[in-house]
Amino acid sequence: MINFNKRSQIWIETAIYTVIGLTIIAILLAVVTPQIEKTKDAGIVRQTINAINILDNKISEIEQAGGNIRIIDFKISKGRLEIDSVNDSIKYYLENTGLELTQTGQNIKDGNLYIRTEKIGSKFKIFITRYYNNMNITSDNKEEARVLQAAATPYRIQIENVGDNELNQKTHIDFGVL
Repeated sequence: MINFNKRSQIWIETAIYTVIGLTIIAILLAVVTPQIEKTKDAGIVRQTINAINILDNKISEIEQAGGNIRIIDFKISKGRLEIDSVNDSIKYYLENTGLELTQTGQNIKDGNLYIRTEKIGSKFKIFITRYYNNMNITSDNKEEARVLQAAATPYRIQIENVGDNELNQKTHIDFGVL
């Protein structure tokens, strides 16, 4: 009988230690996972800012002469990119993130970009916007917004200086997705 009790005690202690160990691992994961997600989102935002700046440089190149065309690969791993023809702007949105990139409700200027963070519940929404006040932006020659969602493969974006503007008018830049 005594051997049976000692064996039972060993199995009970093993089960308790296992449960305690799993509980500690679960607590650590609950604390560390949000920080990992914030770090990932910060990297995504940095890459997106760099990609928008590259896109902006290509737009500046083709603005110089009518008929110029450039094709750029644009990867969206999280969030969405909007080519807003109505407001002549390019906007990137990262929703449902734990990252508070800027002070909420404040527009921060970073070069030609405006960055804004809005609080939505316990999460945040980050906006990165590039306005083109001196250009008429279109999407497939239409004045409408075009939204590009996150995808596994990069988008091939064609940017064209249509060259149909008159002297002293805004340069007509058309975006197409190939």
